[in-house]
Amino acid sequence: MSNNVFDCIIIGAGASGLFAASVLTKITSGKTKILLIDGNGRCGKKLALTGSGRCNLSNRNASVDKYHTDSPEVLKKCLDSFDYKEAVGFFEDTLGVATVCDDGLYYPATYRAATVIDSLRFYLDESGCEFSFGSKCAKIFEKDGSFDVILENGDRFTAKNLIIATGGCTYPSTGSTGSVKTLLKEIVDTEDLVGFKPALTSLNSKMPGIKALAGIRCRGTVELTDGRSVIDSSEGEVIFSKEGGISGICVMDISGKAAAMLDKGIKPSVTVNLLGLSESVLHKMFEDRRAKFGERSITGALTGLMPRVLCEFVCRYASLEPSSMMSDLSDKEINALAASVCALKISVDGYGGTDKAQVSSGGVKLASMKETMQYKSHKGLYIIGEALNVDGRCGGYNLQWAWSSAAAAAKGVAADV
Repeated sequence: MSNNVFDCIIIGAGASGLFAASVLTKITSGKTKILLIDGNGRCGKKLALTGSGRCNLSNRNASVDKYHTDSPEVLKKCLDSFDYKEAVGFFEDTLGVATVCDDGLYYPATYRAATVIDSLRFYLDESGCEFSFGSKCAKIFEKDGSFDVILENGDRFTAKNLIIATGGCTYPSTGSTGSVKTLLKEIVDTEDLVGFKPALTSLNSKMPGIKALAGIRCRGTVELTDGRSVIDSSEGEVIFSKEGGISGICVMDISGKAAAMLDKGIKPSVTVNLLGLSESVLHKMFEDRRAKFGERSITGALTGLMPRVLCEFVCRYASLEPSSMMSDLSDKEINALAASVCALKISVDGYGGTDKAQVSSGGVKLASMKETMQYKSHKGLYIIGEALNVDGRCGGYNLQWAWSSAAAAAKGVAADV
């Protein structure tokens, strides 16, 4: 076999690409000649950022309802064929990565993404897998049942099987620029491509006074609405951003649908329950504080429940003067205050860009893929991970998709080499 001819070429040495190579290596006992190509100077550059560097590997609650995609049916089959147990087992038994489970979320025991990257790289190095770093893939040609891959530096490689693991469009500085659309434009049908956009990101608002809340955190629920009905919801910590708007895991969970609405010209809003309590409970709480701290201002009486600046914001939202005496509030005004705290409506005017989003939606439609992640009738062409139109919520779901889709492609390639 020529030095530039391989059984399988994988473009993208990120999470899904590294894992696909590892699973393929194990299935074929290291007898498959594999080349991993990445434009960065090292592998796993984006993987190193996951979970703020802690690398949330998977989640025992991974199921179709935690994802957005054009084909839930194909997604379910893929997740079922290589679930969280198999993923965690592979890391522990094959790669030697000890894991810990924290409320259903799996992490490397070191809580370091570098541990995961190093373990994958060591395993592949020891198995004879080859790497090409520092030059991006420029063109792909399909010819005579094989794929020719040409790099920007002029290097050329050929393989019977090609796995595209180029990622989406987030954190472009790590190499994720949505290049799958350009690389496969001569191969993939136009109707099978969905435009990339940020999926797990912050939401921006021009609501008066909201920038003053920068840095404030509260734990409650968020609901995405279109003015008529609830589109999506989540629960967790809400963080008010310095740009003006909100972030936090629960906000990122609903951000993909908010972004889609904005792109269609629909202006959504997010209703935030700032304390995670019901209106009736808050009403009773405020009544008690009116009786106990009646000679204080509203903000003074509510000290201990929320930061002063947030209390002032909520008061103005409820058409109340923050400096008013608590004892002067009528029952109707108490109702308005309670309603504002448990259902603060924040207008959404935009969303964080690709440099702020954790993952993106879009890519090649999952409906156009076989269960092995092989593209339609194009034998030998596989697409995995974020390059496909699948994005999950926060909490290890997106990495689980990377492992599941990579394992599916590895099994497909292994059956053909």
